[in-house]
Amino acid sequence: MMRSDGYIHKSFKFGKDFTIGKFCVIEDDVIVGDNVDIGHYVLLKKGTRIGNNTSIDSYVRSSGENSIGNNCTIRYGATIAKDVIIRDNVFISPNVMTIFSDPKGKHGKPTFIGSNVFIGTAAVINSGVVIRDYVIIGAMSYVNMDCKTMGGTYVGQPAKYLGKI
Repeated sequence: MMRSDGYIHKSFKFGKDFTIGKFCVIEDDVIVGDNVDIGHYVLLKKGTRIGNNTSIDSYVRSSGENSIGNNCTIRYGATIAKDVIIRDNVFISPNVMTIFSDPKGKHGKPTFIGSNVFIGTAAVINSGVVIRDYVIIGAMSYVNMDCKTMGGTYVGQPAKYLGKI
């Protein structure tokens, strides 16, 4: 289903069973898969890729040139920065923010979020961080280094390893 009350670039490609809310902005070169639901006031900038069976809640922002996998949920108000790669079965809670550049405005490596990851409300993920599969990031945590332990829980500011799930 397509709506006409926002801006959707003519090159936008979407799969079957796609739904979109009101007042969304979708730039050129955006591709979403099958069975994707996009809420109201969503911004998807150039180069955003979204897999199948994924839900993007209202007020989510994508800075473009990023990838969101299959079976993901991105909740209300989250920001997905450039060069963020999100694998399959990831749950991103409300108001999570990923960051594209360092405090000096320079960008290094891409940010990688593995499969089956849960990121708690209002967590902040620094640029270039790697989060392994089956990791839990606690609410309001600041992740400024890799979360290397598969199945680990990381909490705090800065986030530290708490233990295995």
